[in-house]
Amino acid sequence: MTNEPENLSQEEINLQPQEENTPIEEESNIETTLPPLTSQEQIKLKQEGNLVYIFLPSQKTINNHQWQRMIEDLKTRLQQMDKSWLPNTKAHLESGDRLLDTRQIRELDEILEHHLLKLDLVIAQRRQTAVAAASAGYSVKQNPSISLFAKTKENPPQNLAEPLYIKNNLRSGVQISHPSTVIVFGDVNPGARVIAGGDVYIWGTLKGIAHAGAGGNRESLIMALKMNPTQLRIADLVARAPDDAPENSMAEVAYVSVDGIRIREADSFRKLNVFNSEKKCWVNNHNSELRFERTDNLTIQN
Repeated sequence: MTNEPENLSQEEINLQPQEENTPIEEESNIETTLPPLTSQEQIKLKQEGNLVYIFLPSQKTINNHQWQRMIEDLKTRLQQMDKSWLPNTKAHLESGDRLLDTRQIRELDEILEHHLLKLDLVIAQRRQTAVAAASAGYSVKQNPSISLFAKTKENPPQNLAEPLYIKNNLRSGVQISHPSTVIVFGDVNPGARVIAGGDVYIWGTLKGIAHAGAGGNRESLIMALKMNPTQLRIADLVARAPDDAPENSMAEVAYVSVDGIRIREADSFRKLNVFNSEKKCWVNNHNSELRFERTDNLTIQN
């Protein structure tokens, strides 16, 4: 029997700490160990010639909450594997259906650089991943095709009708490839390349290479606020830039005419031209001035 203190009311007695009969649980010093990643959850590496391909697992296999586990697993395997590549070997990252931000792409790049690899290209199915990579200054190819390590039925092709928006300047060595229209809010510098299945719009100065209608569509256009390209390509036609710089500051458009690739003012282009499906070129029924006077000599058909 418990001895109750004298001169205490019943309410005060009820407030006194009671002895617990249940045993106190001992603190466990055993850390919870996660199981190792399966082969389907791991980041895979494959060397082909002078290139090393990095394949990320599908978003359906392992979600972004497990990103750090994938990264630590990759670090461990890179430390242990026999690396046969030379310093600064180019690496192509195939992100598949995974949604990556700029921080994650740069984190991967730092790991690869530590192991003598140089991230040269990001191949993405997700548009957001392509934009993040381009914004970080990496070459990008948005590819709807299925990864070599994925099953077709698990990864149906996306609808890639929407344009790809890039909101920064493209430096030398960067290449952007997209199956639809590409819109760049910035300059395309010499040594940079934009390849689009649709149109190419440069809200800045085009000083690099632009290829519109890469799948063979001659109706595609290349437009820039200032047109001073290294080379122009539309479908199967190629033209080098004219020697003379543009005399005005008006936006210009490059298109396929009967005589090859031509350049004219962009503001009135749609009013004065119509695409002829039979001739597979834009037809101008107005006698307006054109800048590409040497188009016949500059344009070749591949």
